[in-house]
Amino acid sequence: MLRLLRIDLKKLVNYRAFWVLNIMYGLLIFSIPISVMEFLKWLKEKGAELDGFDPMKIPVLHFPDIWQNITYVYVFLKIFLAIVVIISISNEYSYKTIRQNIIDGMSRVDFIKSKLLTILLLSLGSTLFVFLTGLLTGFIYTPNVAVSDMFTGIEFVFAYFLDLFTYLVFAFLLTVLLKRSALTIFILLLYLPIEYAITGNLPESMEFIAEYFPLHAINNLIEFPFAKYWFQEIQDYVSLSAVGVVFVYLALFIYAIYAKLKASDL
Repeated sequence: MLRLLRIDLKKLVNYRAFWVLNIMYGLLIFSIPISVMEFLKWLKEKGAELDGFDPMKIPVLHFPDIWQNITYVYVFLKIFLAIVVIISISNEYSYKTIRQNIIDGMSRVDFIKSKLLTILLLSLGSTLFVFLTGLLTGFIYTPNVAVSDMFTGIEFVFAYFLDLFTYLVFAFLLTVLLKRSALTIFILLLYLPIEYAITGNLPESMEFIAEYFPLHAINNLIEFPFAKYWFQEIQDYVSLSAVGVVFVYLALFIYAIYAKLKASDL
């Protein structure tokens, strides 16, 4: 397994796009909490207090709210890592390295494993960075830190990992189907609006089906958290049913990748 990972990473680190996209991704993760607090400070300085309400007291980056808040925002950045995956796999076709690997004795299953291991590494690395950023940010901005509050809601970090990993596997599948990086990125960006357009036009009796569309299901892992700050009820937990649906899609994506590669003349 480690041999397969090393083979894939050796190719990946030679891509300039890998470093550029990962650096941009990391900088955004680190800078978003700082930007949020600076914005709240700016509101306060501009006199945006309403009836004595201080914007700085909104616990957006306080424990335990921070875990759902930052993971919800950070999942919007996953397109950066998806592009890394797409470029990595499309280059296998463009430079015919996938064919050479098969000739040299690598099976199609080994090829899939190597890419899944790379996706797993990217997902784990991102999740660790998100966790450490959340921990540091929470320590800085929470007025009175309690250990119980620090880890309340930590399940959203695991939901973030599952969301990211499944999305990257979906990007893997699209690339195997389309093979060209620009087209795959375009379709990936277009897919969610198309999915929302379809589900938005479902008859009322069939609206429940929307929750089971692929990207809907993935996005359901972490629900929109900010409505609670204007006193609306939110889902402040990770639904086990949502997790189950995503695992089903994850298995289907991997099987579809295997079926496509098995049937392809590489």
